[in-house]
Amino acid sequence: MTRRIPDACTLALTVPVALAILWLVSVVAVERAGGVAFSGIVPQNSAEAAGLGLASELLRFLRQGEDPHHVYPVRPEILSSAILRATTLEAAMWSRQRELIELLDRGGAIGDADERAALACLAADLRIEDIAEYLDAERAGCAPGKALDRVIARTHNAAKERPH
Repeated sequence: MTRRIPDACTLALTVPVALAILWLVSVVAVERAGGVAFSGIVPQNSAEAAGLGLASELLRFLRQGEDPHHVYPVRPEILSSAILRATTLEAAMWSRQRELIELLDRGGAIGDADERAALACLAADLRIEDIAEYLDAERAGCAPGKALDRVIARTHNAAKERPH
């Protein structure tokens, strides 16, 4: 009985396919475990955790006493290069995860009707229909672009206040 040794052509085709499958399985395993494969971004505060959509990290920061209404610094790769300061609630909009907004709402983070309306208008400005609907943007009477401009202006105002 003779053993067949795979020829070079077969190996050249098999090895890349096997490596691609191994890579894909590792990405799926990391994401199923709640991570973000290859991101390498570790949130530094609750706003960053919210913007990344990392509910477990968000809850950890909130349990450590962070205020979801406080304005935190946010690195440009998390939300936008135009948004470098945001509250946890505002940053959560960029995650585009309705479940995360609902989690914050159930936890009492969305306080009064004015705050709910402001967040609804931000969701409408970002064209996140399911979150805008959840927060009832229609009833909020949003002026298009105003909520997003307010968040962007905070970054510009902070830059003006910093000494050069």
